[in-house]
Amino acid sequence: MGTWGSCTSWRRPCPCICDSCESHTDELTVVATQPDKSPDRISGMFDAIAPRYDLLNRLLSAGIDRRWRAAAIRSLQLTGRETLLDVCCGTADVALESRRGRPSLSAEARSAKAEGPPAARVVGVDFSGAMLALGLQKVRAAGESGRITLLRGDAMRLPAADRSVDAATIAFGIRNVQRPDVACAEIARVLRPGGRLAILEFGVPRIPGIRPVYLWYFTHVLPRIGRAISGHGAAYSYLPASVGTFAPPAQFVETLRRAGFSDVRADPLTFGIVYLYTARRAAT
Repeated sequence: MGTWGSCTSWRRPCPCICDSCESHTDELTVVATQPDKSPDRISGMFDAIAPRYDLLNRLLSAGIDRRWRAAAIRSLQLTGRETLLDVCCGTADVALESRRGRPSLSAEARSAKAEGPPAARVVGVDFSGAMLALGLQKVRAAGESGRITLLRGDAMRLPAADRSVDAATIAFGIRNVQRPDVACAEIARVLRPGGRLAILEFGVPRIPGIRPVYLWYFTHVLPRIGRAISGHGAAYSYLPASVGTFAPPAQFVETLRRAGFSDVRADPLTFGIVYLYTARRAAT
């Protein structure tokens, strides 16, 4: 769904939730009724908003969603040889991002304006036909048809063989899956041992002064903007409901561990409006 915010990561001592520190107990969630996440309902909703989806993402985020995606790709530490699986790929923004060179994490390399290598091949999976159609247009326009393949499929039944990909991503899609635990297990199944995972998902800010403003915007302003531009009221009422009922970071970290991932981290971006979850497929 739509994204917005500032790209400055809010840091405090041990801001993350990771394998090397204690799980936080002060997770904050929005009280909301669990929305209907049946595959037919979700795919139909995204089909309906597909024509204005990218516009709303740019508008509601002031374009900062691009930086969030770039941060997710950087966390994979690609070498240029990987096959990357992008689950819930939507209109292929992450797939295209992974095919761009990006600034190296090394300060020395950054000063020389060096760029990291892109993924060698990308497979995007989504169950919205309309979103995939738009994504295919963007892939062709970028001249990436030979490197990016888009497939219609379900995150809970990925159309990929065991241990067949080197890295995986999900950007703002895991909360829309009916059973996130099943989707995480499926990603673990298709990742090779040691393969990296990066997931972007909305959170709720912890900072007292920011939290009420965020919740007011999120529950009152954003749905109205989304409804006015997309013409689909239910979709942008669904957004705060889906975020409010999604597992808090500490709980989702445990979901990833149980699915077979190690080195799991949850790093807040933009004061905790978004979390970047990173993990590695266990070697066994």
